[in-house]
Amino acid sequence: MEHMIKSKKVEIIVESVKVNKIVYQLEEIGVPGFTIIGNISGKGSTGVLDHNRKAKVFEHTYLFVVCDDEHAQAIVEYMRGVLKYFSGSCFVSDVLLLKSEKA
Repeated sequence: MEHMIKSKKVEIIVESVKVNKIVYQLEEIGVPGFTIIGNISGKGSTGVLDHNRKAKVFEHTYLFVVCDDEHAQAIVEYMRGVLKYFSGSCFVSDVLLLKSEKA
C-alpha cells in the first residue's frame, strides 16, 4: 500500500567551499537524508555560475532535503547565518512524499 506524507523540501544553492560544513550541520539537526549535486551552472542575481571555470573556488553546489516542518525550520535558521557571508540561495516548499509500505 502507498500513501502520501506532507513534507517540506529545502533546496540550497551555495558556494562549494561551504558544503562540508552544511552537511555536518544537517547531520547535527538530524535530517533523515539529503542529496548533493555538485558543480552546477546557472544565472542569478549575482551573475552567471559557470561550471566550466578553471578556478574551482567559485563553484556552487545544490543540496536538497525532504523533511518535516521542525527540521526545515532548523535548516532555515542555520542557512540565514550562512547566507550572510557566502553567496547562495535557500528555498522551502511544501511537497508530498510518496511512501510505500514494504511487504
